[in-house]
Amino acid sequence: MNTLTQDIRYGARMLLKKPAMSAIVIFTLAVGIGANTALFSAMNAFLLRPLPVANADRLVYVAPMRQGAADSIQFSYLDFRDLRTQSDAFSGLLGYNIGLVGISSKEKPQQIVISYVTGDYFQTLGLKPALGRFISGEASEKQNAAPEIVLGHSYWKTRFNADAGVVGQQVKINGRSATIIGVAPEGFHGLFNMVDAQAYLPFGMPTSENPKNDLWTRRDYRALKVLGILKPGVTRKQAQSSVDVVVQRLAQDYPDADKGIRALVVPETLARPEPDPDNALVLVAVVFMALAGLVLLLACTNVANILLVRATSREREMAVRAALGAARSRLVRQLMTESLLLALLGGAAGMMLGSWASSLLGSVHLTAAGIPLLFDFSFDWRVFSYGMLAAVITGIIVGLAPAWRASRLNLNNVLHEGSRGVLAGSTRSRVRSLLVAGQVAVSLMLLVVAGLFMRSSRNAEHVFWGFDPHHVLNVGMTTSALGFDQARSQRFYRDVQDRIRALPGVESVSSASSVPIGYYSSANPFYVEGSSVANKQAVLDVLYNSVDPEYFSTMRVSVISGRGFTENDTEQSTKVAVVNETLAHRFWPNQDPLGKRFSMTGTEGPFVQVVGVAKDGKYQNPWEDPVAFYFVPRQQSYRPLRSIHVRTSGDPATLTAQVIQQVHDLAPDMPVFDVQTMDESLEGVNGLFFFRMGTNLTMVLGLVGLSLAVVGVYGVISYTASQKTHEIGVRMAMGASRSDILTMVLKQGFTLVGVGVVLGLALTMVATRAVSSMLMGVSRNDPLILAVVTVLLAAVGIAASLIPARRAMKVEPLKALKYE
Repeated sequence: MNTLTQDIRYGARMLLKKPAMSAIVIFTLAVGIGANTALFSAMNAFLLRPLPVANADRLVYVAPMRQGAADSIQFSYLDFRDLRTQSDAFSGLLGYNIGLVGISSKEKPQQIVISYVTGDYFQTLGLKPALGRFISGEASEKQNAAPEIVLGHSYWKTRFNADAGVVGQQVKINGRSATIIGVAPEGFHGLFNMVDAQAYLPFGMPTSENPKNDLWTRRDYRALKVLGILKPGVTRKQAQSSVDVVVQRLAQDYPDADKGIRALVVPETLARPEPDPDNALVLVAVVFMALAGLVLLLACTNVANILLVRATSREREMAVRAALGAARSRLVRQLMTESLLLALLGGAAGMMLGSWASSLLGSVHLTAAGIPLLFDFSFDWRVFSYGMLAAVITGIIVGLAPAWRASRLNLNNVLHEGSRGVLAGSTRSRVRSLLVAGQVAVSLMLLVVAGLFMRSSRNAEHVFWGFDPHHVLNVGMTTSALGFDQARSQRFYRDVQDRIRALPGVESVSSASSVPIGYYSSANPFYVEGSSVANKQAVLDVLYNSVDPEYFSTMRVSVISGRGFTENDTEQSTKVAVVNETLAHRFWPNQDPLGKRFSMTGTEGPFVQVVGVAKDGKYQNPWEDPVAFYFVPRQQSYRPLRSIHVRTSGDPATLTAQVIQQVHDLAPDMPVFDVQTMDESLEGVNGLFFFRMGTNLTMVLGLVGLSLAVVGVYGVISYTASQKTHEIGVRMAMGASRSDILTMVLKQGFTLVGVGVVLGLALTMVATRAVSSMLMGVSRNDPLILAVVTVLLAAVGIAASLIPARRAMKVEPLKALKYE
């Protein structure tokens, strides 16, 4: 212990002896470790941090999938009930879904995001209420269950000022009275990742969202996300077998609804926010962590070069200490101690930098359809452990080369030859040069990836959306917040649209139940007339939008054949729909879709007639492949939640206050949300936000990598040139011109950069395979990006070599000959 203490004290003195060098090393490591901890904190929040519930390690998502489909669906309540009673793999099984309701307390209405939960939701999760009690029991799942509400902890604090007497108070949910029975524990935000559930309602509580009570009567009405706690000793593979048996039994007993359905048992951490068989989020996390790791590798390379130079300058000191009796192991330990001290200081600084970056990312406040999104990138023990582990490993890696050299010192050579002969060792020079070439290669790869993401982002901006987003203002609202019935709701929307239409600068007004690239909560099974589940491909849940007749002209959605909707498409008339090109080609290939019919409830109807075909567009995100989609008339598909689209002749944002005023003139207590232009909506969480964030992140990593590579090139060339001062003097004394000296030094820079570029191009060809699925409209081997990055890196690298080269050519021959 005394020896270790001595090593630490001596190492600290040596670092303080050269503060500039120590500061450079610490800062370099801080950048690399900071980038890694910041990204790891995000990955930790999305994929690693367990939910604050009991037995989180045994919590799994049960995800139904249709045969041949890529995305998961949901369970119907009837299927969930059978699974809960027939599967023996779970100690508890719960169901939930999220939705929007209007809540009114003390005459102040507000729209909130809620979770409809089954009676065993809180019990299965092992939660205890902060106040009152939880929703529980089978009665909460029956139709017309008691109107009760559990408040989310953060919502209780913000809306009810953390009032301990809130339990027992009455509020109105969609215009109907409900009793506050409890408050969820602090830190629990629900089960849908990134969404802060503001309240919880019984699954069976009546609301205007499901007036036909399909939840209890239809097995194809899929409205439940299902999670379970594995029994102790039961593996996920065993649970999968148990679920398979139940699902196959359901398919045999109820073929119309369940044939072709399978269910995957997925760890909850890999099902965030919803199960994805392709593990896209995991792939993205791995790619970005790999890029951050490469930045740390560049930092390590720079530090290793600095420490190699430092160790070279201390070779005489090490030789003297060895001659005085110090064991080689002691010398190695001393150098490793100094490296670890530097790495730990760099790690501490890096974690501070990473914590700041994580706080910056977590401070981004986003909403989607009025749903508050939660980004908690705070550091926990996993992030700190990762940061410290990265620092220790870095210290060991960067200290290995100097320590290895110290263990192989030839004492006689060092003591007799002096520093000049030793410093000029070609082997050591080659090691440093190879490290720098590696830096150039990795930097090139980072810059290419950044360029690919940048071009993808620009392509996403110019993608064909299927509508014209410019000069459109969106205003969201739901009449259920005030308890309006269907007739009153339709009258209200008609009146408010007439008022907005009369405003100066307004060209047209329409409304829809969904905002493209904003949110889509509407999907139904799709049954083609004349087909049966037995003889057709698996029934798909197809997204749709409920729109009014003006929607196609307001949003400029092209109807390429047939017609759009008219005011004559009412509840009493024939049910009609406008389908997109993909849906038409998929279900009626090589046929005219006009006049064809389909059903959203079953093979026996009632049927909806296709009256038009609209051009394909983007509906959920900018990079989606063409998907089936259709539109139905507003009057034939009532939804209390709507977004009013206002097309203007000028800047739509200038009409925001006037539009909201028209709404409140008709309904003073109507809460409005997501009031933004369509262009702003496209920048949101479902649009270009993550695309831009990924692009900016890769650009930062690429520029950091470029900076480190330039510093590496400059350091090696400068150091080598300084060590050749005597040689330069001899050459100049023998007649070499200054241009010859410039050429000699630049040649080394050309070689370093050239080798690095060649290695980088080879590395890039392999590495870009991992990001190819995240690109949009650009090849992973895009020749323009490869050429631009190669030229840029070569130019910057040569520029870094030019400074020491010009310094070398200005050396005075007489002084150079006297050097050392």
